[in-house]
Amino acid sequence: MKSYKIVFIFVLMLPVMLYSQQAKQGKLIILPFYTKGIDPTTVSTAEEILRLEMENLSAKNISLAKSTSLGNADSNCTSTDCAAELGKQLKADQVVSVQTLSLGQKIIIQYFLIDVEKKVVLLADKLTSTSVEDLDVVMKRMAISITSLESAEKSAQVGAITENESKPFFLRSGRRFNNWSFGYLYPQNGFSTGDKSFTMDIKIGAEMQELDYGVQLLIREGFGANIFSSYLFSQKDICPYVGAGVGFHWVTVDQPNVSFPPQDYSVTNIKEKKGDGFELLLNTGVRLFHTYNFRVNVNLTYAYTFNDLKSEAIVLTLGFMY
Repeated sequence: MKSYKIVFIFVLMLPVMLYSQQAKQGKLIILPFYTKGIDPTTVSTAEEILRLEMENLSAKNISLAKSTSLGNADSNCTSTDCAAELGKQLKADQVVSVQTLSLGQKIIIQYFLIDVEKKVVLLADKLTSTSVEDLDVVMKRMAISITSLESAEKSAQVGAITENESKPFFLRSGRRFNNWSFGYLYPQNGFSTGDKSFTMDIKIGAEMQELDYGVQLLIREGFGANIFSSYLFSQKDICPYVGAGVGFHWVTVDQPNVSFPPQDYSVTNIKEKKGDGFELLLNTGVRLFHTYNFRVNVNLTYAYTFNDLKSEAIVLTLGFMY
């Protein structure tokens, strides 16, 4: 019997407890938006969407202010003091001040959450709506940001991503190029014996006004790959440059192995040796017809490979860039 009485008393006290809990959460007022270049119907709809979204997310008592008129004070109520003063008159703990600006089809929205008693800004951020139709998502995102006291960027979640955020952002780009080169490798150490050997490479990269960069794939007594960059000294048809690169080189060389059997003559056997390692390259050269979309490139490279063979060479190539 006692248990039923306890349950009955709890049911009677539940509304009081809920009301007290709500009262503890405080009161938040959304001030009328201060707008430029947006029709009043759209503004009124956006205000109501923000209020509904915040009511769904917050336990506070959320309401819209009917007027921002404060006599001789700032009638637009864009300042912190003005918003706090209005919140004090409306007996609010916090107020939300929103300013919107139309820029073509874009609507830039700046919002502030202000503590009425302390007259300080608790949160300030901005969002961009790419169109009027995107305002509902922007209002939802703003409501999440305000109720969670997080910036708009940190408050992103599925279902609240604006059109502006879903668009790819633009990056500065250079003019792309391909370069095929042919020439000779002049071994200094750690390569096949001989005066020179054939080499070829391809460069894929991009260039800006005074700089180029890219990836180079090469065949030089083995196979190699590196990343490179060069400084361009001129924008005219004759363009000298210097640069450097770093990569990896798989070196394969044929070296003679001389033996002396019991006969009177020596026997020479060719033995293949391999040595791979990181490679450092220093480049210099000149580009011809630099102002055209098809250019000639004369390049001189010093290459050193950090392998067991200590491969070292000078490379001279003639290339065609397009």
